[in-house]
Amino acid sequence: MITSTHIVTNGWLARRWPERFGSPTSFVVGGLAPDVGLTLLTAGAAVFFPLARDLTVGESMRYAFDTLFFESRPWIAAANILHSPVIVGALFVGSRAAALSPTWQRRLGSFAAGCALHIAMDVPVHHDDGPVLLWPLDWSYRFESPVSYWDPEHFGRIVAPIDLAITIVGGATLARSWWRAR
Repeated sequence: MITSTHIVTNGWLARRWPERFGSPTSFVVGGLAPDVGLTLLTAGAAVFFPLARDLTVGESMRYAFDTLFFESRPWIAAANILHSPVIVGALFVGSRAAALSPTWQRRLGSFAAGCALHIAMDVPVHHDDGPVLLWPLDWSYRFESPVSYWDPEHFGRIVAPIDLAITIVGGATLARSWWRAR
């Protein structure tokens, strides 16, 4: 799913049931956080490879997503550190077990829950490019869904508009709700 769909979904849930999320803001940030590493690497590749290797931006993106995304350990780590149920589960358990103040326990637990929802939403809509689920224990296992949110060969023409509609309608609903609260 596109990153904005995760943010809107987490924001809508946090707004709808704030009492269920100890820290609604942390829950929403948890919806964004898993995509930050890959987004930064992608932006860097769009600048670096055209300058350093004389590739076009299109060639740079193909190299990034056809090769680096699957073969480069730094890219795999950056893309999967918060897409990994192993890491997110450890964060959640750590939020309960660590000697943190109750406020920080709530924030870390809500952040981990937001990341977990992000993972749960991503896995079913990534055909062969989903998260490495057991990272850092295993650096290659990805669930191969029959559905893709972007690939037309795997229902992308159906899922992509739904994904975009969630972002637009959900974003407008959140914006309206926020505006009315002001």
